[in-house]
Amino acid sequence: MFDWANQPFYTLITTFVFSYYFSQVFIADDVRGPELWGYTQTIAGLSVALLSPILGSIADLRGNRKPWIMFFSIAFVISMCFLWYALPGAPNGVWLIMIAMTTATAAIAFAEVFNNAMLPSIETEDKVGYLSGLGYGLGYFGGLVALILFLIFFVNAEVPPFGLDSETFENIRIVGPVAAFWYALFIVPFFLFTPDVKSIQISVVNSIRQGLQNFFDTLRKVRDFKNVITFLFARMFYQDALNAMFIFGGIYAAQVLDWGFQELLILGIIVNIFAAPGAILGGWFNDRIGAKRVVMISVVGLMVTSVMAVSITRDTLFFVIPIDAYSYTVNEYTFGLYESIGEVFYVLVVIFLGTFSGPAQAASRALMSNIAPRKYITEFFGLFAFAGKATSWLAPAIIAFLTAYYESLRIGMGAIIVFTIIGLIALMYVKEKRT
Repeated sequence: MFDWANQPFYTLITTFVFSYYFSQVFIADDVRGPELWGYTQTIAGLSVALLSPILGSIADLRGNRKPWIMFFSIAFVISMCFLWYALPGAPNGVWLIMIAMTTATAAIAFAEVFNNAMLPSIETEDKVGYLSGLGYGLGYFGGLVALILFLIFFVNAEVPPFGLDSETFENIRIVGPVAAFWYALFIVPFFLFTPDVKSIQISVVNSIRQGLQNFFDTLRKVRDFKNVITFLFARMFYQDALNAMFIFGGIYAAQVLDWGFQELLILGIIVNIFAAPGAILGGWFNDRIGAKRVVMISVVGLMVTSVMAVSITRDTLFFVIPIDAYSYTVNEYTFGLYESIGEVFYVLVVIFLGTFSGPAQAASRALMSNIAPRKYITEFFGLFAFAGKATSWLAPAIIAFLTAYYESLRIGMGAIIVFTIIGLIALMYVKEKRT
């Protein structure tokens, strides 16, 4: 239920609705919008990179993980509600929304650290891959349902519910409180029914002191866990590439293809339709061909889709092929939603992205569970989160810089391809065995 509860944050907020609103309406600048959006992800990524391994080591000492998830869940829900105040032109509004978005992004990432660390305690090792894939699959289905409901009741509704005023974008700004309510509602079964590790009687101060000591001891012994470190290094880059695709994908489509909320939400629905079964199927393959192979296949797929995504515009395909002459046939067969073949190809590319993203994330979590030493499992899942976030500030920062320097988000998105290649090369040296 944790994955079901938190997925609308990534679909509604990070990728398809609020990211577009922030860049194109709230900031209303094709260069400054993506730049500031990238900085919120940069700051959140740095925070998680620095603190998640330490928090993981502390949780290993105290045993239970649910209290930590509760704390960060509260911070997440409160921060999400503040997105309601993203009214264009509001005094100090930019700073408020950037702080709220940064806090929400970091809080949900911290909660994921402790959720991931619960996997080995609730399932046997040979079933971890399936459970991880099932979790991500349910999460994508949750995102799909949230997207459909938001499209019907808030974006396309002639009269928005609750007396919301579309003239001041209230039907869009409500997306933060909606995602917060969704999370608060569906996280309840997780807290009620998911078993937790028994609490160990140790004070918070002592756990922090001992946790820091254990964490730095682990870093000093890092040569004993070379296989894990190699995997974490690889994940730094391919996960960062995947995150960047979702962080900037909606904004890119809005700018390059001139899409609005409806097109982006429908795109999100399509992505989740393919990502959900992809994650579940990836979990099934984990237990048959191994998590590493699933990750490698997925990363290759992500690399190809990244190249294809930045090669498409409304008028060109694969950077140089003109497609204007064929545009007149597309509108009829896409129910009036898309006007050019470039738009249709972009949808196809994003379908492949969704298909590969689910297995990439689920298999990575399963692979970490299989190769990390059980004694330090939460601490290493802290490092796992670290690897997912350690460079997550770097890709958005580079994309933001390149976008500002060249005044082109399309050029900035090219950094994603480089990150994917680095991750794939490092992944080749990982051995799928516990160290």
